[in-house]
Amino acid sequence: MTSPRRRHFVVGPLVALCAVVALVLAGCGGGGGGGGDSSAYVPPKGPATETVEIDAQNFSFTPDKLTAKAGIAEIKLVGKGGIHTLVFDGAFNGFLLEVSGSGDSQSQKVDLKPGKYTFYCNIPGHRAMGMQGTITVTS
Repeated sequence: MTSPRRRHFVVGPLVALCAVVALVLAGCGGGGGGGGDSSAYVPPKGPATETVEIDAQNFSFTPDKLTAKAGIAEIKLVGKGGIHTLVFDGAFNGFLLEVSGSGDSQSQKVDLKPGKYTFYCNIPGHRAMGMQGTITVTS
């Protein structure tokens, strides 16, 4: 029979391991939107007036320079290879598209105002390898 003291030494490390796993999982979940803001993105109401399609392949977006008209647009990310995301730098907090391989796609509406917006893949190392682009919005 196991003594109460011995059980303490087995249960203690197990509880500590569970706490570490919970912290790691909490750090991995959610968010991912540009600018470090983990707030939930709220898409605009109403129909999109155009669709902007962007292909994501290993370390690049095609096209990486786009032009769109101001208004509600549907941004569609199409996976052409690898796991990638699309977030905006400093705009549309919480906006996040994710694809996990060839043929996968995800889309979301966004209310574009005139200006220039930078988008990028926020998977560590991808932006540094050139996985970013711009959308210039005209009135």
